[in-house]
Amino acid sequence: MPPPDSGKSLTAEQIETLKRWVAEGAAWGTHWSFDKPARPMLPAVKEAAWVKSDLDRFVLARLEHEGLKPSPEADRHTLARRVAFDLTGLPPDSKLVAKFVNDPSPNAYETLVDELLKSPAFGERWARMWLDIARYADTKGYEKDLMRTMWRYRDWLIDAYNRDLPYDQFTREQLAGDLLPNATTEQILATAFHRNTMVNDEGGTDNEEFRIAAVKDRVDTTLQVWMGLTMGCAKCHSHKYDPISQREYYQFLAYFNQTEDADDYDERPKLATPTREQTRRVEQLNGEIAKLEQQRDAVTPELKSAADEWAAKRKTARGWVVLKQTPQNVVMYSAASGSKMTLQDDGSFLVEATSPAEETYMLTLPVDLPHFTGLKLEALTDKSHPRSGVGRAVNDGNFVLSEIKVQTAKTSGEITKVELTGAKADFSQNGYPVEHALQNPDRNKHGWAVSPEQTKPHTAVFTPAAPVALPAGTSLLVTLVHRFENGTPGFSLGRFRLSATSDDNPSLDDKVPEPILTIAKLAEADRSPAQQTQLMKHFAGIAPVTQPLRDQITSLKKEIAAIAIPQTPILRELPTDKRRTTKLHVRGNFLEQSDVVEPAVLANFHPLASDAPTNRLGVATWLTSPDNPLTARVAVNRVWSQFFGAGLVETQEDFGSQGQSPTHPELLDWLAVEFMGGASGETNSPWSHKRLCKRIVMSATYRQSSRASSELLERDRFNRLLARGPRFRLEAEMIRDNALAVSGLLSQKMYGPSVMPPQPDGIWQSTYNTTKWETSKGEDRYRRGLYTFIKRTTPYPAMTTFDAPSRELCTVRRINTNTPLQALVTLNDPAYIEAAQALSRRMVKEAASNTLADRLALGLQLALTRPARPNEIAALTKLFASRHAHYETHPDEALQFATNPLGPLPEGQTATDLAALTAVANVILNLDEFVTQN
Repeated sequence: MPPPDSGKSLTAEQIETLKRWVAEGAAWGTHWSFDKPARPMLPAVKEAAWVKSDLDRFVLARLEHEGLKPSPEADRHTLARRVAFDLTGLPPDSKLVAKFVNDPSPNAYETLVDELLKSPAFGERWARMWLDIARYADTKGYEKDLMRTMWRYRDWLIDAYNRDLPYDQFTREQLAGDLLPNATTEQILATAFHRNTMVNDEGGTDNEEFRIAAVKDRVDTTLQVWMGLTMGCAKCHSHKYDPISQREYYQFLAYFNQTEDADDYDERPKLATPTREQTRRVEQLNGEIAKLEQQRDAVTPELKSAADEWAAKRKTARGWVVLKQTPQNVVMYSAASGSKMTLQDDGSFLVEATSPAEETYMLTLPVDLPHFTGLKLEALTDKSHPRSGVGRAVNDGNFVLSEIKVQTAKTSGEITKVELTGAKADFSQNGYPVEHALQNPDRNKHGWAVSPEQTKPHTAVFTPAAPVALPAGTSLLVTLVHRFENGTPGFSLGRFRLSATSDDNPSLDDKVPEPILTIAKLAEADRSPAQQTQLMKHFAGIAPVTQPLRDQITSLKKEIAAIAIPQTPILRELPTDKRRTTKLHVRGNFLEQSDVVEPAVLANFHPLASDAPTNRLGVATWLTSPDNPLTARVAVNRVWSQFFGAGLVETQEDFGSQGQSPTHPELLDWLAVEFMGGASGETNSPWSHKRLCKRIVMSATYRQSSRASSELLERDRFNRLLARGPRFRLEAEMIRDNALAVSGLLSQKMYGPSVMPPQPDGIWQSTYNTTKWETSKGEDRYRRGLYTFIKRTTPYPAMTTFDAPSRELCTVRRINTNTPLQALVTLNDPAYIEAAQALSRRMVKEAASNTLADRLALGLQLALTRPARPNEIAALTKLFASRHAHYETHPDEALQFATNPLGPLPEGQTATDLAALTAVANVILNLDEFVTQN
């Protein structure tokens, strides 16, 4: 050991370690993170006065062991900026800073922290972190990378953090919200977490292959996010380092293999997920509808009289009579194009699926009615026509009825034109109303059509000015003309049915329900009170006297229908009779499957509770069980990293044997136990994210100055011992948000669809994808970074330069880089130039005086959350003078730099002055202190 042929040998130190281990009994335990965390005893420390929180004892004990001392507390300006960025992702409001700096109270810092925890920006800041984990994007990924609607999940996430949804419930709702008892829309929406997987819309791909890929991604993501395990290593073979067999991988996959989604283009199943504003509007409109319906149904003398008259007529009313062939009456019909027409058993006419440029149907239809008051035309769908629609238009299935004509033909041979004056339909295409079939401004361009509803049946009713007498033996001659021209042939009815009536005021559907008809035929004295109420309610829904009220109701319902409610992809479990069989994939190949496996959790960890369901909800319960050794540790370590730039376990994504050991193992376990609710559940807020954040930022460890002596840098370069405060570069979104905030441009607007701030032209060029980057207008141009549209194949370049991921896969930890490209972004990107222009104008407008020194001091104070220093003012004054001299001799350049892209010069300002001040502002926004969390 090692084998002789390896060419390697153990060092003397390694040999001595092995000897000592054997001498001590060669005890072989489990990996540290696989043992359930126990609450450790608080260590004794010498400098107890430094301690502000119990967590400080663990840090101080380690420092004292290493012979180090903690750093002094940071000044209040630094603390305010640090904690504001950490809790809200934004620089602190100047008034809030001034209040904190000047507050002599011993609780001043806690007051500041509580204010920040209550800020709506808190949810946005922490949602940004989780969006990497959730691999959130606004496109589907792969080659086509088409757009998708996912932003309502982001809304849910922001709200979840702001209302401090406990982490165990946060877990259940995202993994299995659809399986919760009486699940709400919001809980089901949370399952979009696992619908953020990619979908392949490329032609010729196997949907099952990419469905399986998505399911595997869900398995890998779940175990890495909640337990810090590299589960994906066991897809093709058993894990080489951690106790996870390949069989266990597919047993765990079986829990996630039972959802309805199947890599379909339309991403079903989807859920209507209205926003708060939409929900409030719908509720308001429904309230108005309820009031109008109450008015409609009120029994007035006028309504009662009309109802009595209507009920009397029901005894003799015929309703709609389908004009069809009988042994006594022969129907004649033909198509001018020569297309074959077939009379169906239901009285409809089916025309063959050809596509003539023009078409006219001529029908002779015997009618057995005393008089004629209306003609009903039903446009019916048929699978033989394009898109199984109502029309014959190629690749469309629509029709355009240019004209409808009706004549009567008596047995004597006399033919008389019927003047149709009324038309109504259940639906008309925008710009193609049913009235055009009677009065058409241009038969080649107009008519009645029904797109985009051409795959549904539709009805139109045409009425004469007055009833037309029909002597015995009279037939109706109906002509349907189609002359629409747009380059695509076939805009004619494909299947239709005609009916006539002699009833007064015929409606689109004059069929009276049988129970109502039975009641109407009874004498009023013979009706029960319940029957009379039922009759009146039905009549109120069709009575001419209530038409104005019904029109208002219809209008309000149309307004509800017009609200564009987002349809978000969600998880939904398959019905029991459609559940899939899960098998082990040989070498990870979905085409080569072997043994059938049943759902099971990882055998080397605690078992699934006996009362837990065998589905995703059971998995969520297992993950958040107090017996799970990893979930709480992984969660608190992730949060810790956001405050200190690195976790207590640096490899946040890997708590297995190949991950790094914790720098402070007892502190990690103490935080984990506290997060779950304490050793005995004595705390009031188990799994509280806000409580965890407050515990960390209130500690003396967190409040230390980040200044480091050369000795300390040499001893602990990366601050793993925590002898000083955190100092690391802000993340991509924070840098941009910071620039927008200090310049006064940042929008406070929350939630909603993703936006497209300025980016260089030509970035979006994808195969088979013609969508364009349309730069947002108004305040959407200045929204926070987490709202920026993410296209997986072409993510926002200014953010990827600062290490933002493409979101194709789960990213647990961003690795900070330091490259020249980053400086080029903050110096030259249009968003940062615009921020510099806005900051320069703010310096002019808000400075204490018109002196250059006061303007420069304000710019530094806004950007760095502290008073400016004399040497800084001096350096920026020289820069201003240099740039001012340059712009005086280059006026065109000055105007361009001062106004593009922000806009025209403010009144009273010169291009030279503002251009020079913009150059200064640009330098301020590029200071190391500006882009760094100190």
